[in-house]
Amino acid sequence: MITIYESKDIVEELEKKPDDSPKVKDKPLTKPATSNPGGLFSPFADKFLNELGKETTLNEENDQMVRVSEALGGLVYIYERIRNVIEYKGEDVLRRASIERMIKRLLWERPRQDSKRVAEALIKELIWSRYLPNNKIPNIKINEVAQIIEKYKYLLSNIQKRKTVLSYSKLREWVWGIASCEIEEAVDSVSNEEYIKLMHSWFMLYFEWTDKDVSQHEKDIQIYLAVHRSFAKSDDAIMRYHLILKEIPEWKKTEDTTTEKFVEEFPKLYNEIEKHLTHPDRLPLFRAVQKQVAPFLIFKEFIEKEKDFQKILNDPPSFESHVYKLCETDYSKIRNKVNRGIVRSIIYIFITKVLIVILLEAPYELFRFQSLKFVPLAINISVPPLMMALIGLTIRVPGEENTRRIFNKLKTIVYLNEEIRKQNFSLKKTVRSARSSLVFSAVYLLLFGLVFGGISYILIQIDFTLLAILVFFMFVSLVLLFGSRVRFTASQLSVTPEREGLIKQVVDNLSLPLLSTGVYLSKGLAKLNFLGIILDFLIEAPLKIIVEVIEEWTSYVREKREEVVEVPEE
Repeated sequence: MITIYESKDIVEELEKKPDDSPKVKDKPLTKPATSNPGGLFSPFADKFLNELGKETTLNEENDQMVRVSEALGGLVYIYERIRNVIEYKGEDVLRRASIERMIKRLLWERPRQDSKRVAEALIKELIWSRYLPNNKIPNIKINEVAQIIEKYKYLLSNIQKRKTVLSYSKLREWVWGIASCEIEEAVDSVSNEEYIKLMHSWFMLYFEWTDKDVSQHEKDIQIYLAVHRSFAKSDDAIMRYHLILKEIPEWKKTEDTTTEKFVEEFPKLYNEIEKHLTHPDRLPLFRAVQKQVAPFLIFKEFIEKEKDFQKILNDPPSFESHVYKLCETDYSKIRNKVNRGIVRSIIYIFITKVLIVILLEAPYELFRFQSLKFVPLAINISVPPLMMALIGLTIRVPGEENTRRIFNKLKTIVYLNEEIRKQNFSLKKTVRSARSSLVFSAVYLLLFGLVFGGISYILIQIDFTLLAILVFFMFVSLVLLFGSRVRFTASQLSVTPEREGLIKQVVDNLSLPLLSTGVYLSKGLAKLNFLGIILDFLIEAPLKIIVEVIEEWTSYVREKREEVVEVPEE
């Protein structure tokens, strides 16, 4: 059974009250530590700061670094940016997803090469793509990544022999998804796990999930996963990897007994992990946890930015001043982040739209009508990007009231609080009568018909064909979906309730059918992703092979030049 942290112990100790009052004991709840003079910090913040103090880095200054020629690296970088736009994954998981894609392609290209050669090629690709810095990654990392690749090749081979219920393609995706997380951790030791522990502990203390049909153990795991989704923007592969680490703490040691244990217990472990990841309450719980994430994002940025953070934390007024300045800076960055998201969405929509015009709309109209209908084509190409730009203009950044609320929550996270008031919440949906449900469903279907029927009527009047109408709905629905994602990204630091006026209510109601359609289309396109497959095999593979060959030639020429250089006589 997967167990999450020691945060439960901290919470239980904090909740011990001799008189059932909401006050915490006056005596220290944790052992005295130099990081917590006079019991200033909360137990989970004190533990977090102590763990940060234990972090050490290996002295790798004397090791030779992986260096690549940057002459053609720019081509790979440009390709990766285009590839990421097509795939449309979150910025926080782009590198992990790219590692998974690269490693699967490299193993397909080089089935007979040893893992060290594959690891070296992978790290070079990551440097060319600028996911890793050039001449900064020690050569010993190649051996480390090679061991990881070898371990997962062994796992894939031996699990497959046992004839699991999974198809080979799903098993391959599952295994290399986890492998990509371990490889990313190996080449870049930066981790969010300590912050996730901190947020998990704080949420468990200040919030009470009251639903009785969910066990406390399951609540603990689901809150942990919700923190991963909200704070670290983790995808399923990352969460699988961390759940495995909870079940098998020695997993990264790559010992034979550990891998054998994994193979033996795979069916049970797989079922347990997937059951946790597909829990029916995961989405409403994510929304509940997401509302509390802003202070932790600010705190993480503060810790990473301030070298003398311990001294500042020991002075609460100074900490408050730093938080206010940091929030002001981050608010100004939100607009840039929104603009990047809008541009990525517009490029994705434009490229996909042009391809559909070339492959479907134009051939269909030429065959059916012997000519192109330029007005519908122009509308279909121009309206979705214009809608996306308009959505970007309507997104607002938080203000000073939001900063005040963030700091008030930060005080409960960082500093010892003598009065803890738990906030109860339930994820049960409102129970409606059968009559109410029937009426609401009928109204929603009517709204659905009015929106699609009304727009279809207008489009027919301006000479849209049936295919052009379907394409229009597809892209408008995707625009609304992408717009909601960009808006969500912009609201990451917002803890102030959003104002809901009459105009917003009307727009939300009318756009809901289209937005729902966009969600279903996105899930379907993600499964097909034919454009990604074309890019992987027709462009990525040849491009990176060419770049690698030129890199090898450049290295060979460099060696020859060094050989012919005359050594000065003494």
